[in-house]
Parts: sequence; C-alpha cells; structure tokens
Amino acid sequence: MPACQHHDVNKLCKRINRVQGQLKGICKMLEDDKPCDEIIIQLNSAKAALQKISQIILEDHLEYCVLDALRKGDRKPQIESLKRALNQYTKMI
Repeated sequence: MPACQHHDVNKLCKRINRVQGQLKGICKMLEDDKPCDEIIIQLNSAKAALQKISQIILEDHLEYCVLDALRKGDRKPQIESLKRALNQYTKMI
C-alpha cells in the first residue's frame, strides 16, 4: 500500500532535528558527569517530543488516509494499517 502523506514533512523534520539536538545534549551531560535526575529530565523531554511527532503522524493518518479509504470503500487494508499504527503508537506511551 503506498504511503499517504498529508502532514507537513518540513515541520516534522524540524521536530526530529530538535530531538536529535536534545539527544546530543544528553550525551554531553553524560560526558560532563551531570546529575542523574537532570539527565532523566532531558530524556523524558526527548521522549515527549517523539511521542508528539508520532501523535501528529497518527492523527494525519486517521484524518486523511483512513477516512479517504473509507469513502472509497477500501476499508480492509486501511483498517489493518490503522491497527498497526495504533499498536506501534501505544508502545511509545
């Protein structure tokens, strides 16, 4: 099944770049022997940012791909795709 992209790829990539920056900062914190609680705070921040990216993609999938397929009567493949997406999303939370 081809990808169904309606999200703003540039905005998502900017979010991903910010997470990459956060992760580099966390590596620096580890190298500088920063307190564990401060490192965990930053890890949680990066995790939350990744969850938000996943949420945006999942919402777009529902709003555009799934609804479009339902309108066209192409239900089964999109329902399976939605199940897989939801399964992966719930693993993040």
